[in-house]
Parts: sequence; structure tokens; C-alpha cells
Amino acid sequence: MWAGTRAGGPSVSLNQFSLSRHASESLSTSLREATSGTGRCAIRGWAMAAGLVGALANPTAGQSPVACVKCHANATFLDGPSAVLYVTDSMVAESQHRGLACASCHPGFDQGFPHRAQATARPCQSCHPAAGEAWAQSTHAANGTGDTPTCVSCHTAHSVYSPTDRRSPTHPLNVAELCGSCHADEDIVGTYFAGPEREQAREAVAQYHATVHGAALTRAGLLVSATCNDCHQAHLVLPADSPASSVHRDNIAGTCGGCHLGVLETFEASAHGAALRAKLATVNHRQAPVCVDCHTSHQLVRADDPEWFLGSSQKCGTCHEELWETYLETYHGKVTNLGFGLTAKCSDCHTPHDMRPASDPASSVFPTNLVSTCAKCHEGANQNFIKFYSHGDHTQRTRYPALFWSWLGMTVLLGSVFVFFGIHTLMWLIRLGLDRVRGPWRPDGEAATDAGAETT
Repeated sequence: MWAGTRAGGPSVSLNQFSLSRHASESLSTSLREATSGTGRCAIRGWAMAAGLVGALANPTAGQSPVACVKCHANATFLDGPSAVLYVTDSMVAESQHRGLACASCHPGFDQGFPHRAQATARPCQSCHPAAGEAWAQSTHAANGTGDTPTCVSCHTAHSVYSPTDRRSPTHPLNVAELCGSCHADEDIVGTYFAGPEREQAREAVAQYHATVHGAALTRAGLLVSATCNDCHQAHLVLPADSPASSVHRDNIAGTCGGCHLGVLETFEASAHGAALRAKLATVNHRQAPVCVDCHTSHQLVRADDPEWFLGSSQKCGTCHEELWETYLETYHGKVTNLGFGLTAKCSDCHTPHDMRPASDPASSVFPTNLVSTCAKCHEGANQNFIKFYSHGDHTQRTRYPALFWSWLGMTVLLGSVFVFFGIHTLMWLIRLGLDRVRGPWRPDGEAATDAGAETT
């Protein structure tokens, strides 16, 4: 966890502390040690007292500003609770604020010691208005409790580095850890994500590291891979059901397209992209699919992952129920249903992102394109080969008459055979029952002879 970044933990903003109180207490302690102590204590006490006297030699307003580092760069002086006020020249000199004076953010504090009671730290948004406004509208700001992350929670107070600096908490390789300092904290997760509908939020951090994005970033070190703020933004973090959220259904394609531009262009030209723009719904009242419907946001895996690919057609079936049922009636569907991934799935015929109506000449299943589409798996496919009904429905007599009459004929034939032999078997069982009651049947002569033999 980054020092000073824990939400609800101690903030390193100088305006949140009474500097005069801390400095006065430290000065009193130093003088007591200098006058009553011996050895190291006396030396330490006099050194601290001398430092304070030098720092406070010009306390009145209107005179030259004090040298802040005389106190705030003195680790011996700022020990104990005051240690959070320890700031060296190098910390600021290496930060993004290296061109600013202390008083740029802490106006009034440089006019001497004790510091004026009305002196306060200048808010970050006074220089960063866009970021400040975005944060103010975010779900983080709306929280309004001690757990609320602020500017210094993510950027720290003085060691503010560029996001491209490896030391920065907001560097791509560090963002997941930074966000996880809250979103993987058991107390915070238990407080804000306890409901069953927030299950994904509870597991988001752990799941991210197992995704293709997390693995590429944390294992391979690929800085181009997406991390938390690439999808949820850095400052305007909103719930997924907010229309302004970067992960809202209406915006998620554009968010993913920030990295996957080629896929975005293909998707927007597809039937799904057109349906999304037109706000169309399927016959089962489902909205047009977006990226996260097929590629679950925090459970993303590679598209060639065998388990995911095997279940990809079933995802299509959540919207295309009738086509899914007819697919399962085919050889492709039956083999897939048995758990084999070698046979064609929806994306093999319709493409993963450029799916279009069969009437579109650019569609992979347009009549003149079917041979090349099937030939991807079936080498030597020809016009006769593509006469196969990939989604034939035997109940549709007008659309598939040959399939319908074949199905009806076979159904009647099989039904007749079973009825005939069912009746035959029933009659045979009745005959066997009667024979058991009356005894076996014999010709009259044989019966008489048997009777005479028994009398003799």
C-alpha cells in the first residue's frame, strides 16, 4: 500500500494540522531536554532549539519568507505525530511541482512561526480545475465519508510524479495496487459492496490479475494493457448504470475502442453496432450486445482460450434463442454440446465482430460468400456443399419444405411402426396370459389319448 494513500488514513496535507501547536510542543520539549538532560539528550535538545530559533528569526508578516526546510526537513524535529509534515527539498524538486514554492499551495504559512490560524492549503483544483470538477462529480466524492479517496490519496502530497514515472502510484504498473488499497480492503469492501448485487465489485481486484489485461500488465509488463483507470477513468469514476459513466452500456464500446480501435470500427459497422445506435431490442427484449456481454469485464481471457471459446456460442444464444436451438440440432451444435471445440461456432461463420445480415453483400454468410466461408474449415467446399441448412427449422414448412416433409414423413413412419408393433406386442401379451389361465392348447386326439393313458 502506498504511504499516505489509504483512504481514511492520515493525510499529508499541511492545512489539516496545526503547525503552531506541533512546533511549539517540539520547541518546549527541546528546551527541556537542553536544560535538564545530559549527553545525547542535551545535544539533541540544543540542536533542535537552535534550528527552531533560526527558523523563527523572522516571524512577522511583510518580512522575507521563512525557510520551510529548516523545520520541515528536520527529521529529528518532526518525529512522532509530526512526522507526516516531514518534507525535504529533494521530494519537491523531483516532483511535478518542482517549479512551485511551498507558499504556492500553502499561502500564509511562509510568513513566520507560529503560523497564522487562518492560513489554509490551497485546493488542488485551483490549478487542476478539470480534474477537480470531474472528481467532484464522481462516486468517490459522493461517498463523503472518511473513506473517500482524495487527490493526495492517489497522488500523494509532495512526491507527485508523472504517471509515466515508475515511482508514481498512478504509473500503469502501480494502478491496480493503488486501487486495490481500497477495493481489496476487507473493511471497505464489507461496508460498501456487501449486497449480492455487488458481487463483481467485491471480486474485481482479484479477478483483474487473472484477466488477459492483468496478466499482460503484471506478468509481461506491457504498459499498453488496460488497467483500472483506462476503463473507469481516473477522476470521473461513476457506477456502470450512470449514463455519464465510461462503462455504461452506451459508452463501453467507445471505452474499449480507446485501445481496440480496429475492433471498434468493425463493430460499429456491424449489425450489433447498428442495433445499439438505434436502441433496438431482440424478440426476447434483450438490448443490443456490447463488448462486456461477450467479454465479461473482470473475467476477460484470450479469445483462443478453449473453455471460453467452447461457451461463446451459448453467449450468442442468450439473444438469438431460436437460432441457438436450431444450431444445436446440427452436427456442429451436437459436437459442441458434447464439449468439443473443433467444430464451427457462431463466430466462425458470422465473424466475431463484423456480423451482418445475410442480405448484406459484405456479410460472410451472403450467398456469394458462403463457399469461401465454409472453405475455411472444409477444404474443397463448393456450391453443392453450401446447400446444407446451417439453421434449418423443420417446423417451417414454407421456408424449408423439403426438410419439413422429410421430418413429417419420418415422424409418421416411425410413429406408425411403433403403434403397429405396440398393438402387436399387447395382443401377444394377452394371448400369453390366456394360455396361462386355460393351459396350453392341444388337438382333440392328443387330449383324449392323454386322458386314457392316465386312466389305465
